[in-house]
Amino acid sequence: MNPLELTDAAPVRRSRIPVALRERDFRRFWFGETVSLFGDQITLIALPLTGVLALHASAAQMGYLVAAGIAPALIFSLHAGAWLDRRGRRRQTMLVTVLGRAALIVTIPIAYWLDVLTLAQLYVVAFLIGTLSVLFFVAYTTLFVSLVPRERYLEANALLNGSRAFSYVGGPSVGGLLVQALSGPGALIADAVSFLASGFTLGSIKPVEPPTEEAERGHVKAGLRYLWRSPVIRASLLATATINFFNFVFWALFILYATRTLGVRPGVLGVVLGAGAIGGLIGSILTGKISRRLGVGPTFVFSCILFPRRSCSFRSRTARTGSCSRCSSRPSSYRASA
Repeated sequence: MNPLELTDAAPVRRSRIPVALRERDFRRFWFGETVSLFGDQITLIALPLTGVLALHASAAQMGYLVAAGIAPALIFSLHAGAWLDRRGRRRQTMLVTVLGRAALIVTIPIAYWLDVLTLAQLYVVAFLIGTLSVLFFVAYTTLFVSLVPRERYLEANALLNGSRAFSYVGGPSVGGLLVQALSGPGALIADAVSFLASGFTLGSIKPVEPPTEEAERGHVKAGLRYLWRSPVIRASLLATATINFFNFVFWALFILYATRTLGVRPGVLGVVLGAGAIGGLIGSILTGKISRRLGVGPTFVFSCILFPRRSCSFRSRTARTGSCSRCSSRPSSYRASA
């Protein structure tokens, strides 16, 4: 082959790499987040399976576990945003939160192997991890802006969203197999390692962060007033909150029902959840086209109506097979309310 042809081919191969990934800091940040997102999906299945299989949690106790994990987002989100705006140092905050979450996750397998693991520990760990996650994701947005030039926002965000979408597909499958092979607490070690990987990448970057804001009273109240006075945002928040509420009810009972009543093994359950996430990938591809044809508002309303149908179809199939348990009536009430 002509040497000139080789030199001409090299730039072509390099051009296939997204421009955003040529930036050292963003490339490391993206890698760490990709690993961490897969770890998060492993915990999403391993933690409730620990409660069900290792501690024999009841339906109510599974509800408490899910509530402990999501309560910090409701309690601390607005205050965390105001605090970080005044404090700054978002990268250091994120670094502390990922290391803290790794340490909290590790306490579960250690307690399990020492035969001292309790549901109370799961509740506390879930709440503290949720609290640190709030701080992490509030700081995440501002740090992202510091890492990527404005003209690369769309490309960089697409890379991160792609990692998130693939973690939804692959993470539960890997998590289910790890639970089946190592037990629920053993599988959580994978998430702890993913947090360490994220911490390493965060420690290796030096973004220039925006200046902090002066401390003023009423920041949180002003934000709440703005949200409530905007009819579009208010309606969107209420609709999303309603869907999320009943979705978390369903999720708290689904793993309990699948493992105890249907006898689904963790490995198969992970594959089922991962396969279900493929619909999210398809939806993300089609959202733009549907929104342009129907409009953003009608598409949002249409999706709010269709979203609960998956649970309704699950309940109807269960009724036809004649399966029944103490927890099978709980998802039915969720769907009736939705």
